[in-house]
Amino acid sequence: MNSKERVLATLRRQPVDRTPIDCWLYQKQFVQNLEAEWGTREAFLDEFGIDLFTGYVPWPNQTGRVLDVTELADFWPGDPADPKWLTYTAWTPDFAGLNIVQAVQQHGSRRAVVAHLWGIVEGTSRIIGIENCWMQMGKNATLMANWFDRYADWLCGLVDGCVEAGVDVITLSDDWGSNQNMLFSPRMWRKLIAPYAGRVVQHIHSRGLPVNLHSDGYIMNIMDDIIAMGYESMHPVQESAGMDPSTIKAQYGEKIVVYGSLDVIDGLFAYDGEALKDYITRCFSIYAPGGGFIFNTGHFVQPDIPPARLLYAYDVVKELAQQYGQ
Repeated sequence: MNSKERVLATLRRQPVDRTPIDCWLYQKQFVQNLEAEWGTREAFLDEFGIDLFTGYVPWPNQTGRVLDVTELADFWPGDPADPKWLTYTAWTPDFAGLNIVQAVQQHGSRRAVVAHLWGIVEGTSRIIGIENCWMQMGKNATLMANWFDRYADWLCGLVDGCVEAGVDVITLSDDWGSNQNMLFSPRMWRKLIAPYAGRVVQHIHSRGLPVNLHSDGYIMNIMDDIIAMGYESMHPVQESAGMDPSTIKAQYGEKIVVYGSLDVIDGLFAYDGEALKDYITRCFSIYAPGGGFIFNTGHFVQPDIPPARLLYAYDVVKELAQQYGQ
């Protein structure tokens, strides 16, 4: 079973030979530290059997400024079929990721390629600002709903380009959670966000691909909705925000794949040696039995993590992954 087969089988809830593994090595300073002390990112991916690689699209707002909400009704990011969205290279200085075309070309023959798209709220937050986006959802619900409707159409067009480029999975990145609660009420989410996010999920399925949700924070109070919308997996399942692993596995382990579990701050940064091994072993012992688990970091590995610690962690991961084939 190769990496692509392993990942897609996991998302389809089919038997696999081992737990799939990912590691978000897209922070430039850490990647440089890793290369200086051990070897290249590509060598790491090969050494530890990394099964996925993520390609990114740029933010939908390429104007160079934050827009006023009064401009939102007339704003349009541009033609979603324009190749620039899949070939973008003007990243921020600390980003070490690849665009969609690069990810498919460099990793598509060996790994499952994930296209990372900016969802309804997260994309809008980069257009009018984070706090303003939240405020306007309460203050100008009709205006925001009209924009979300148009943005969902734009995302569907962007999905089409990613599918044609050859990706295997789509991530809709849309942070809805905070610590111990959501960033907005479940009622507001169901009224203003779910209908439009759900339409994008349905379109991705119509193109034959699985959908991963990336949402940091606590989202337990909409888990049933997320599953009903059709997401195949969710990342990162942030335990430090109140997402209890045992509860997630017991209540939803048969319904959605957990993609994550290694918290970069409260796991990889906080622990070392045997304590880190125990932390990772606990993650596997909860999530891996019966399948439905792809191990990954909760976010980009940061430069304050010693490369030797990540190497130790993934020695543990590589061994544990072999223990949970079906």
